[in-house]
Amino acid sequence: MTQATRGPAEEARGEPEWRARLFESAPLLFAALAFGAGAFTLIAVATPALQHVRGLGTLERLVEELPELSASVAGVVLMGLATGLRRRVDAAWAATTALMAVVCIYAALRHGHVLAASASGVVTLLLLLSRRAFYRHSRLMDLLPDSRVALGIAVMFSLALMGALLWAGDRAEFASAPWWALLTDGRLGRPGRALAAGAAIALVIAAQWYLLSRARGKLAPAASEEFARAEAMIATAEQAPPDAQLAFTGDKSFVFADGAFVMSARGGSSLIAMGPPVGKREAWRAALIALRAKAEDMSLRPVVYAAPPDLLPELIELGFRVEKIGENAVVELASFTLTGSAMSKLRSARRRFVEREGAVFELERPPHEPHVFDQLRPVSDVWLAAHGGREKAFSLGAFDPPYLSRCAIATVRMGGRVIAFANIWVTADGKRGALDLMRFDPEAAPNGLMDFLFVEILLWAQAHGLATFDLGMAPLAGLAEEKKYASLFARVGRLVHERGEQFYGFQGLRAFKDKFHPRWEPRYIAAPGAWTLPIVLAEVAVLTNGPRAE
Repeated sequence: MTQATRGPAEEARGEPEWRARLFESAPLLFAALAFGAGAFTLIAVATPALQHVRGLGTLERLVEELPELSASVAGVVLMGLATGLRRRVDAAWAATTALMAVVCIYAALRHGHVLAASASGVVTLLLLLSRRAFYRHSRLMDLLPDSRVALGIAVMFSLALMGALLWAGDRAEFASAPWWALLTDGRLGRPGRALAAGAAIALVIAAQWYLLSRARGKLAPAASEEFARAEAMIATAEQAPPDAQLAFTGDKSFVFADGAFVMSARGGSSLIAMGPPVGKREAWRAALIALRAKAEDMSLRPVVYAAPPDLLPELIELGFRVEKIGENAVVELASFTLTGSAMSKLRSARRRFVEREGAVFELERPPHEPHVFDQLRPVSDVWLAAHGGREKAFSLGAFDPPYLSRCAIATVRMGGRVIAFANIWVTADGKRGALDLMRFDPEAAPNGLMDFLFVEILLWAQAHGLATFDLGMAPLAGLAEEKKYASLFARVGRLVHERGEQFYGFQGLRAFKDKFHPRWEPRYIAAPGAWTLPIVLAEVAVLTNGPRAE
């Protein structure tokens, strides 16, 4: 790796250990220190220890109290900058360094507080030494709100207000003074005015965050030329996964690099890529770098969901933390057969549906006639009504005719009526296939219908020369059994897999797919920072189960 292609994270690995540790810990360390310094400053101005000067006019009073008013504003801004520091934003680093230097001077010259001035000075020096740890370029105005920081600021304001009331309560004139004296009185209103200045800045920041979050709630939808470019890359990609067709569900944007792209959507505070990059194998790393750059521009966290094993080297090299989230059931069609005792139940189900139930399996390749979707829609509607009534998104397709018109569609008819269907993704080279939607009429479908549908699809794929067929993921399956060495994420995930059967049916789903004797291939989630992974997984769940983008 040449110097020109090394990122800040890679460069840090070649430095002395103490600098490498500072690089890794800098975001959380300085976010905590900035928030603490801001909170200390806000509480300090709420309990002033300076000598009160009587007889000053309004302008003179403003000049006299300007250091406290400025310190209150600086305290609120420092606490707010914790969000940018945690995300390694360079503008947040610059603002924090300048404000910490101001706090150092304020504590030393205004109050003669040697300990506070020394602490602020040390933090300023450490910030200067850790400059390279804050390498993401983003404007402070573009920082999206962090609810934990906002809650912390509210708590600090409450503490400061209590301190101000206790300070005023120690003054004899407080007992007979009206409430507005806490803002207008020359002496009693001193902490109140400082807190009001800080509160005004906090309200401005809150309004900006609110308007920003509304204005940037969604990524810009992909343009028609971007769909065309993505389609061309999928058609010529090396080892394009079948689920690359999710690019055309309409709820994703594209991040392009030279020779590859990733499809992504915003979930919470993350920019989440669905699956690996699509395109030339040597361009995968460039596509991941482009994803990180896009996320940094938006002050979001870059995430890759459902990453396959062969993407792990690039993810690890680029500083992602990786955890297993499940396994995909991949059937090797060359060895798939219904003979043998292990497949007797599937053979019996197939024979029963064909001979006794009169079931007819059909598979149609695109283009599809419009009447096809008219026959499928009633099945989809009744299935949705029985499963919550809402289409999923992001990691699954939906019943959307323009999207389904790109896919092969398998149907099961009984009495001439469609009672079940599934759409199938097939790669451009015709070697790999995968299932997407699987829907049936719960009232009309006999027991075992899904077994029959799966068997027929696999036999069709085998007959048409496909090498593998992906039956989809079993979430949280195959996580580490060895508790001593497993990560906390893996141990919690395994516990959910074992104990959460009544809520999702993890083990039942795995057992169903195991009937077809697949090869279980791991899938991973990747994001910067191990502690963010549970949050990221929750964001993916919300993105998948939330309302689809229109």
